[in-house]
Amino acid sequence: MKDFVSVIITAYNRQKYLGNALNSVLNQTLDKDKFEIVVIKNFELSEINYNNIIDIYDDQEYLGEKIYKGLHESKGDIICLLDDDDMYREDKLERVTSFFKVFHPIYYHNNFVIIDDKGNEIKIIEDYLKIPPYASFNLPEFTLAIENNRKTNIRNLLKLNVNFNSSSICVRREILENNAQYLKKIKAVIDSFIFYSSLLSEGNILLDPARLTYYRIHTLQTSSGNTKNINEYKDSFSNLFKKAVEDFYVITEMLNGKTNEIINEIVNEELLRYKLLYKIFSGNNISIKTKFNIHLINYYLLSLLPTFLRNLYIKDQYNRTKKVRSFQVKSSNIL
Repeated sequence: MKDFVSVIITAYNRQKYLGNALNSVLNQTLDKDKFEIVVIKNFELSEINYNNIIDIYDDQEYLGEKIYKGLHESKGDIICLLDDDDMYREDKLERVTSFFKVFHPIYYHNNFVIIDDKGNEIKIIEDYLKIPPYASFNLPEFTLAIENNRKTNIRNLLKLNVNFNSSSICVRREILENNAQYLKKIKAVIDSFIFYSSLLSEGNILLDPARLTYYRIHTLQTSSGNTKNINEYKDSFSNLFKKAVEDFYVITEMLNGKTNEIINEIVNEELLRYKLLYKIFSGNNISIKTKFNIHLINYYLLSLLPTFLRNLYIKDQYNRTKKVRSFQVKSSNIL
């Protein structure tokens, strides 16, 4: 349906925040007949009793398969994603639909507010070696429309972190449908997958400075490290980076022969970064058959350190992460 929005919400083994995510969509200022909600989860939730919510039970852990199933059951021309622990600002969908009508993007990314477990806005006070978890959306205070996505400087776009935080991404339906065979294979880095998928189609990329998403960081978060204790922190990142390596092999396969040399070079660089991060956090050797990349010098050096020095680095990262999560901008919360 033209300019109809489907919001796909995914959840796995985590019920705590899903009600907040659902309410943030149900309370949108956009007319209710202009969007639908599709929820894919592996548990029952009594709160889902609304007519415009499509409830899908799925025991698959990986994101790509969940989103593929949600896409299959949806009817929107515009697909917006939302993680179960994130939320939308109440006017997000109204703004998104108006921008899609004016700028006709195939890929849209808005800015976001970082919140803690209780909904308090928190400020990132250190810019240490990004893993990430805390990539900011580095966009000036104006909307940036990129009219020819296949000729733009992709490396500059990545510096803006346009491929981070799937809850801030909306795309035209065909971007996902055209690459569905690869979408189903993605385990973790769905945001990067969607961004690179959009580069296979000609169209506009739209970057919106409005902070329309609330991106939550919390103790059990898989994408930014489980901070319950340092061992779980290491294990959660090791598992994440292993999945990311596998995902970038899928992205490489998807892009093979279909994009320019610069894009292929950047994707290979991202693959190598995740390989090095996996080696740093797991201590396991991994095949790295590629030429030296100066952009990754810090990762190379860390991966070559003795185990006890790498563990000191990881402990420092762990402590910094916990410090960031405890720093509030204000005492009031947005919930």
